[in-house]
Amino acid sequence: TGLVLLGAEILFGKILSIGIPGVFVAWFVTPIVMLTTFWFGQKILKIKSKPLNITICADMSVCGVSAAIATAAACKAKKEELTLAIGLSLIFTSIMMIVMPNFIKAIGMEPILGGAWMGGTIDATGAVAAAGAFLGDKALYVAATIKMIQNILIGIVAFCVAVYWVLKVDLDSNSNQKPSYMEIWHRLPKFIIGFLVASVLLSVIYETVGHDFGEAIITHGVIKGWTKIWRGWFFCLAFVSIGLSTDFRKLKGYFKGGKPLILYICGQSLNLILTLGMAYLMFYIIFPEITEAI
Repeated sequence: TGLVLLGAEILFGKILSIGIPGVFVAWFVTPIVMLTTFWFGQKILKIKSKPLNITICADMSVCGVSAAIATAAACKAKKEELTLAIGLSLIFTSIMMIVMPNFIKAIGMEPILGGAWMGGTIDATGAVAAAGAFLGDKALYVAATIKMIQNILIGIVAFCVAVYWVLKVDLDSNSNQKPSYMEIWHRLPKFIIGFLVASVLLSVIYETVGHDFGEAIITHGVIKGWTKIWRGWFFCLAFVSIGLSTDFRKLKGYFKGGKPLILYICGQSLNLILTLGMAYLMFYIIFPEITEAI
């Protein structure tokens, strides 16, 4: 339910205002980081649990807890694996939302570039908004919009993971098993459909009534006055439920050798480098006119 309400906050009109630069920052870098980190976890770190590996990768590269929950459902990760991925995300999000805006301000980086960098790397939407606000309105606007664009990938990633697991991973573990395409549907988290419907519906209403009226009734009325509040409470309930159903004694085995932590740090480091490079290339080299108009 929380993720469906998150879909209502993604308005296509606002996404288009950033245009191609925002799409490249969010959609080009994210798959590269996710696939590279998954390969790194399997081939270099040799993490035994593929569901844990892919859940951490989606959590770190897409948008934190929301992507972790959707991906864990698609690959049937254990509760303990999801808890571990969420824990890593929350720890690093708390650090990054404080360190990144202070670092950006200290080195004198342009607010738009800084906002794009944070929007593509800090996991949680709320943390992105808080960090962006520290740098000013322009940074907040760019950071929040890029995070919205990135959030669209939740459904795409969940679907791709479900397909890969049914047609590849499950067959590798059981060669006698025939692939069932209905299994892809069973594994696909159904809340993704609600996520997309809510986003399309609210976007259509926003564009139909016009910008000023849309800001009043959709942005301030529906989103700020209702969906964000209830989304926070539903996410809180989800975390409590996950915690109650998790055996934390089993987490010790996953931390053997510190591999999940190494995976997250290496993946996030790659994410920071690629996102900053792509943001500078898109906003200041290829499309400077869009940057001037913000």
